[in-house]
Amino acid sequence: VIAGEVIVADATIAFNKASITIKKGTAPYTIYVNGEELFTTSSPLFNVAIKHGDLIEVKTAKYCEGVYSKTVELLDGIIAYPNPTNGIFEIALPVLQKEVIIELYSIQSQLISVKKYPILYGKVQLNIEEKPSGLYFAKIHLEKPVILKVLKSN
Repeated sequence: VIAGEVIVADATIAFNKASITIKKGTAPYTIYVNGEELFTTSSPLFNVAIKHGDLIEVKTAKYCEGVYSKTVELLDGIIAYPNPTNGIFEIALPVLQKEVIIELYSIQSQLISVKKYPILYGKVQLNIEEKPSGLYFAKIHLEKPVILKVLKSN
């Protein structure tokens, strides 16, 4: 068996879209998300609608070139800023939801607040100006809950 070309690709993930660039591989390319065939294209550059946890696979016209696969990890983009904060901070949420429930806890695991926040332009704004300095935990209720540490300083 002679080893041939192997598919080489890059994926740029932003919010609910993956931009795929095929660098090596024989067209046409067949695109799958979670094992389901979406479309076939001859273009080496295309976009795919995705959500967190999706598995993107690209197969070329030649079986021997293998499969390009990428698991979507959107939750890496969930951050609180500024952190440390003096009271008002934002949490970046690269999700499609319009609102989210966030629980705020003190360092002693005491529940401070539970509130449904609107997600505007991919972020939520919180205010802990009235709270004492210290470490807080924000539990964000998504498909898989995410917990962020937020440090409040004076």
